[in-house]
Amino acid sequence: MDTDNNTTGEATADSGPNHPLFRPGVSLLSRRIFSGCRLFIQRCPRSDPEITSQLDRMLAIVDVLEAASLRLGPTKSHTDHYSILKLKPSDASNRDLARQQFKTLVRLLDPNKNKFPFAEEALMRVREAWCVLSDPVQLDRFEREINGTNASTASFWTMCPYCWYLHEYERKYEDCTLRCSNCKRTFHGTAVKPPEQESIVEGKEEYYCYHMSLPLRYPVHERCRFELGGNGGKRMRIKTVANRRRMKGFVDPDSESDLEMDIEK
Repeated sequence: MDTDNNTTGEATADSGPNHPLFRPGVSLLSRRIFSGCRLFIQRCPRSDPEITSQLDRMLAIVDVLEAASLRLGPTKSHTDHYSILKLKPSDASNRDLARQQFKTLVRLLDPNKNKFPFAEEALMRVREAWCVLSDPVQLDRFEREINGTNASTASFWTMCPYCWYLHEYERKYEDCTLRCSNCKRTFHGTAVKPPEQESIVEGKEEYYCYHMSLPLRYPVHERCRFELGGNGGKRMRIKTVANRRRMKGFVDPDSESDLEMDIEK
């Protein structure tokens, strides 16, 4: 009887997922039936410390992969990094708590000890979540995106090539044919680098701002060329207008009419 007990203990410690006790749970986990696998883990007797450790490792995989399937944000396109590390959104800024959760999951998902299916995938998800939540810059961007306050994805800036006026349009109008409100010409709405934040005047639809400077030089000895700086160089300041609107119009390229669209500013 002692020999049988030792053999069973060695199989539990060494075989891990291959032990007959875990076969139903491994089968459910392999088919990604997480709810059934979780129920199996809850009902499985924890009569041995090694059995308890193996069940905890299996449960960590189930928890992480279930959380990784959740989506956040207005478009439901962002992974729920909070749930992966078992954190509340309000606790995300608590770096010590996030680090503690991260270390606990890494220990349970260690590939050298956790031989259950999808252990490496779960560990990768945990590391991705820690990478986002541990970095204040990435965390701030992530929270703005899931709260729908990321203005950079909602709009884009473009410039009229004829009068050099800057315009801000909704992102859906990118690469469309647009009409400049200043010179009334149509142009291709190609995204350009937005102006500096200090140049943007909140609450105004149209205003002047300094955007760039070009070097100019007068012809000397029948030669005309650009020169940066120097006594013979002059600079010209060019002002552009950032025309910000709520409702933006665009021109249908297939339409024969080139009439101006009336848009209320």
